[in-house]
Amino acid sequence: MGSRSSWKVFLDLQCAYSKRFWEKLPEIRERFGDEYHITTHLTSLNFHPQAFAAHCAAALVGHKKGSEARAIYEAACFEHQDTYMNAALGDCRKSDVSAVFCQIAEDAGLLDEDTITTTGGQESLFTRDYFLKHCNDWELAAKPAYTEHKVALAYGVYGTPKHVIDETLIPDTESSWGPDKWSEVLKNLKK
Repeated sequence: MGSRSSWKVFLDLQCAYSKRFWEKLPEIRERFGDEYHITTHLTSLNFHPQAFAAHCAAALVGHKKGSEARAIYEAACFEHQDTYMNAALGDCRKSDVSAVFCQIAEDAGLLDEDTITTTGGQESLFTRDYFLKHCNDWELAAKPAYTEHKVALAYGVYGTPKHVIDETLIPDTESSWGPDKWSEVLKNLKK
């Protein structure tokens, strides 16, 4: 197999349209994965009040547990999106939002139960306390999320889901498009 074209999908964890596309992503990867290296990237839309907190939590999970754990966390966020939508949280405190994202990580099996003692002292694992203490930390969570957000903006991504194929933002895409519609779109791109 030769080199594949890149297909970057930008999603917002609080966006219902991003969730709709996320649910179609396995079919799209199945159909186009041989030709396209399909990757997902997070951004946060300013009118989704919990989106940046979700993005920060995903960055923290990725930092502490790796990219596979981050992908599991992002999938869990989409699965439990209703728990942090505006209707569910209303006018809440930041700590309430953090607790919801911590619970999603815990339910996804991503948190460790305790700390371990090593010869050099105590090593902090990814516990509930660690998550809650660091999910808004500038260096571990907010700065990486903000950096990812700036990448999306550099591509001209101002909504979600948005698709950048071979470094070009594809205009007017819809979250409802499945593999058949994408096949048409991709054919037209090659002309």
